[in-house]
Amino acid sequence: MSIQETEARMPVLLVRKRAGVVGETQRTCHLVPMPDDDRTPLALTAYCGELIHRGEAELLTQPSGMPCVGCLFRVPMPRSGELNAHDW
Repeated sequence: MSIQETEARMPVLLVRKRAGVVGETQRTCHLVPMPDDDRTPLALTAYCGELIHRGEAELLTQPSGMPCVGCLFRVPMPRSGELNAHDW
């Protein structure tokens, strides 16, 4: 499954705080709901509750580094019919 197909089914961003903003052990890959509009928000809130301010993070095109376990537990599951048998 491509990144574009995943984004179309489950609109989430992969975000990680930049080096120097936090220590290396805190640079986990967070899952963030896609903002509702095209404006750049002042801050994003990851599913785990982590507040990520504009300018202190990097947007990832694919998972990188350690995933945030809190985000993984809280991200909504795809709605019925969004996953096909061939995805597994």
